[in-house]
Amino acid sequence: MTLVLSDWPDAVAGLLFLSGLMMLASEDWRWLLVNLAVAYGGAAALIALAWPPTLAATVLVAGWMAVSVLGLSQRRATTTATTRTSAQVLRLLAGFVAILLAIVFARPLMTWLPPLNLSQAWGGLALLILGILQVGLRSTRPLWVIAGLLTVLAGFEVVYAALEQSLLLAGLLALIVVALALAGGYLLVQEETLAEDAL
Repeated sequence: MTLVLSDWPDAVAGLLFLSGLMMLASEDWRWLLVNLAVAYGGAAALIALAWPPTLAATVLVAGWMAVSVLGLSQRRATTTATTRTSAQVLRLLAGFVAILLAIVFARPLMTWLPPLNLSQAWGGLALLILGILQVGLRSTRPLWVIAGLLTVLAGFEVVYAALEQSLLLAGLLALIVVALALAGGYLLVQEETLAEDAL
């Protein structure tokens, strides 16, 4: 039983990879936001290894607030864009390359940043790389770009939490996450309004 309990950070890091991969491959905005919420839950769990749980909860609350704002901005969206299967396969292959990069660079990152443990390094790098891929490969879809930027921030928070424990830092990062979601939600609503006016 102790083996199972001690392995939960590795399971959370794997969950972060899976949620990032699903965001990369997803075509439906609902699944994108569900996976973003899961990613923030996993990021908060890994951050709780270095921060007190109440401080790590700020990451979870800010992430879920961002997901709520983005979800509310999509309330009138009824269609999902269809893409070719080859595009989805390319994104999935890029996601698997991202996990290989995260595995390769996790141990060197631990030597550069000694307080970091392997689960935090692996999960944080996976979110960082998958978020950057999402921004690059889904740049024509504004919601996916905002979600990709939020994913990059979640990965940064996981890595940086092991180095610095500060209430001010936690508040600042939460403010950045919510502000990015508000800006993204505003742009999405404006884009939707312009599309309706054009009809």
